Amino acid sequence: MLTASREWADIVEVNPPVLPNARHLMLDHAWKRVLITDNAFGKIRVSPYAFAARITHDVPSVTPTVVVSTRDRNILAIESEVRGALGNGVQSFLVVVGDTRPQVEHMAHHYEIVEHLRALQTHLPLFEAGMTTRFREWQYRRRIDAGAEFFVSGPIVDPATVEPSMALLNRDSGDPPVYLMVIPPFSLSWIERMESVGSVPATEGLRAEAAAGMTRERAWELSLQTAAIAQDSGFAGVILTGLKFDTVVDEAVGVWRNAGG
Repeated sequence: MLTASREWADIVEVNPPVLPNARHLMLDHAWKRVLITDNAFGKIRVSPYAFAARITHDVPSVTPTVVVSTRDRNILAIESEVRGALGNGVQSFLVVVGDTRPQVEHMAHHYEIVEHLRALQTHLPLFEAGMTTRFREWQYRRRIDAGAEFFVSGPIVDPATVEPSMALLNRDSGDPPVYLMVIPPFSLSWIERMESVGSVPATEGLRAEAAAGMTRERAWELSLQTAAIAQDSGFAGVILTGLKFDTVVDEAVGVWRNAGG
């Protein structure tokens, strides 16, 4: 699990399909760990709990972590989904607020959900509960106090922003592990789009390079640099995010394998 892992982890974010299919089989021996999103950007997809269950049954070489979005479920619905996933071998959950949409009523509080899941650990099969955090020490500390066992922060598009971002957390040696979300800077417009949804702002140097023309090969090279700096900065692993499924199982795999990841 992400909480107890002592080895560097290369993880990739995967969106469940809009309708059930067998494409998850393509993850076999491509990635060891995946993060399953929960209706990202308000687009309805197959349940991430059900999708993770299919992965544990059909692709045992892959370990999923399920994103638990609190935006449109009450605490009983979330617990029911978690219990069902546990019964199918899923052991890792990442609690997030979820994308804000005017038509969605926020029925559950993410801090409350983490505290509730931690309480359930006393009498349910083994599992872990993490949270996302911005690079703000007060938020990070508050979420540690709530009981989060691991953290996901970012995303970051620029390797130059990794070290200063980590420094903002002012971590102690006994703190839970933090995993960094990484987005390849494929173009200036892509960088700006990612910044509009919360990524750490890129430096002027990267903006200038992207404006002059960013090849895909160079964007991947920068992501590998980001991962290397993240490891040196004390992160426990990286999560590649913002990728299409075909990119996840084809291009990204090749890049990471060629780099020895």
